[in-house]
Amino acid sequence: MKLAEESVVYATHRTRLTAIVIFFILLTGFLSSRIQLITIGLVTLSLILGMRAYVSYMAASLRDLEVEFEHDPPLDGGEFVVRVVLRNRGIIPLGFVEYNLRHSPFIKFSKGATRGFIILPARSETIIRLICSGRVGRHRIGPVEIQARDIFGLYKTRTFKAGSIAYVKIPPSYSVAVLRRLMVYARSLGLSRSRASGTGIEFHSMREYRPGDELKRVEWRKSVKFNKLIVKLTEREAQQNVYILLDSSHVMLSGPYARTVFEHMARAVTAIIAYLTQRGDNFQLVIFGGPEIYGTPSLMRAARGFRVSVENISNVNFEEIPQGNRVEGLVSAYKFLLRTLRRERNIVIIITVIDSQEYLEALLKISKELIGLRNIVYIVNPIITSYDMVGLPVWARGLYTLKTYGILRNQLNYSRILKKEGVNTVLVSSLDAPFKIARLIELHRSR
Repeated sequence: MKLAEESVVYATHRTRLTAIVIFFILLTGFLSSRIQLITIGLVTLSLILGMRAYVSYMAASLRDLEVEFEHDPPLDGGEFVVRVVLRNRGIIPLGFVEYNLRHSPFIKFSKGATRGFIILPARSETIIRLICSGRVGRHRIGPVEIQARDIFGLYKTRTFKAGSIAYVKIPPSYSVAVLRRLMVYARSLGLSRSRASGTGIEFHSMREYRPGDELKRVEWRKSVKFNKLIVKLTEREAQQNVYILLDSSHVMLSGPYARTVFEHMARAVTAIIAYLTQRGDNFQLVIFGGPEIYGTPSLMRAARGFRVSVENISNVNFEEIPQGNRVEGLVSAYKFLLRTLRRERNIVIIITVIDSQEYLEALLKISKELIGLRNIVYIVNPIITSYDMVGLPVWARGLYTLKTYGILRNQLNYSRILKKEGVNTVLVSSLDAPFKIARLIELHRSR
């Protein structure tokens, strides 16, 4: 993207000091008739004027400087390469260009310099290579602030912004091993899909004909073989409608880098959606707490539903999340849900941290209204635990513990209040969240 600002050149304090020195050198040379001093003064003055002309050219060249941002496929919890490409189409090199890469404060670069000095050769491109530590969400990279100056620091240009803003969308990761453990976990608890006869297409069993059975279910070959009417039974479909509301407000962003409550729950929800995809269930994801509601437009299933859900999680921009009233976001998510909620028994799972009495009352009201509509409602309350501090120094662990102690105590109190009011509440950590949520879903499959 080309710069549109007018180029402006400024003299630094060195220029003013040098001009004063030149004045006294020339004055002394003329008064004493010393040709050497006059020559030194004139050469120095010519140097200053030359630097002024060169910096003016660089300022004009910055207007035509092309800046692009490239990156490798981003990884949640891993590292990927970000490249800042600067193209100088001019015929003169641009020396001592100071750059400062602007980016979201919610991402970190583990290697490479986001600010420094570079030299841009003529008619070539220069690549600044950075290593970014990935985390869930949509993160801003750019623009680049650039400023040119001469080798002696006599003149400099104004600061320009080059390049358009680019966004890196990082989907949440989940382990295939976790998905396998979810399936094994459900079977070990006897929560696998029960095979009951009913309306469906999968074969269940055969039995003797009874009055009232449909004739189209009669297996004539088996009937001839056993000399009596035999009926084929099909397996009753056991699909469930699961609605997941995921909070992305500022309270959910507490925690170390890439290990916040939101990111832990985003990975857990991704694993659950993958699990529901394999089970053949219908699901809808609604993400609230930001400036707008993200989520699937309605109930979805299979690979397409999984893909759309993960895409919506990766659209969460931490910079845009307001610090204000969380109740408005919760109410907006509830209204969005009501537009797509089916008039039958559904499972509604709300994953959120309760941090105030006002938010508790709003959540309690919404939960009771959903229960009144014959839905099964669960409030999943993620707890900040000690293993979130892995990788932090000892002093940082102490500060983090003090900071989160009050939130943890309030969460436990609010959960007790919800249970007393008849609302199902489950406390989860980042390790057991997928398994506890899967258990809630499977407990109601055969009912």
